[in-house]
Amino acid sequence: MRRLRPVRDPATRFLIAVNAGIFAVQLYVGPSWIRVEDFLGLTESGLRSGAFWQLVTYQFLHANVLHILMNMLGLWFAGRELEPVIGTRRFVILYLVGGVVGGLAQMFFSSGPLIGASASVCAVLLALTSLFPNMPVMALLFFVLPLRMQARTLGLGMVAISVLVWISGRMPEVGHMAHLGGFATGWVFGLIYRRTLGEDGPDYEESVPPSLPGDEPASRRGATSFDEVLAKVMSQGIDSLTRDERRVLEEGRSARRRG
Repeated sequence: MRRLRPVRDPATRFLIAVNAGIFAVQLYVGPSWIRVEDFLGLTESGLRSGAFWQLVTYQFLHANVLHILMNMLGLWFAGRELEPVIGTRRFVILYLVGGVVGGLAQMFFSSGPLIGASASVCAVLLALTSLFPNMPVMALLFFVLPLRMQARTLGLGMVAISVLVWISGRMPEVGHMAHLGGFATGWVFGLIYRRTLGEDGPDYEESVPPSLPGDEPASRRGATSFDEVLAKVMSQGIDSLTRDERRVLEEGRSARRRG
């Protein structure tokens, strides 16, 4: 009987499932859900009255199908690559703290209501791009045209767009400061986590040693160091790792937690 491979991104899948489940309930309940949003969505008046749970609950509500679809696609893209590297516990903390910081940032500039996982997803995306700035990624320009770029370029582009749209005053219904608060959280997390891995942290290109004539490619002979495994995860995904490489990844993460 074939053994099932353990899931390496359980929190990513769980968060997507929870968000989708809550949205399904929203659709089922219909217009009367507005009263629930008033209670669980983030508002300045709610915070002033002590409803601090709104800083978390608002992250799991969405306005429409496009809203939740874009957020969950971003979470799936970044989460399935980031969570296996930093660990499930850190990933969940990053997700929730990014949402809290983004929510507070938005409340400085508006009274709400604010709903959506955008700030949380922005934190995850920026953490990934700041940890592995040279990782090649495929982005969809105008959600249609595939465009290959470095993760650093994607991160800077997302931040720049949020800043420019916020300054222009366009799309006032969007929580631009929530996005920027999430981006800031992800950047700070990436900066701190890179320092725990060394002076400069992992780098996509520098993590893979140059091949010598006659050497087998690292992707065929198997990565043997923690940095090589990280590079392989970033270039080929977590599913590409062999059993030995997964062991190297787990041992490397455990050693850094003890350190």
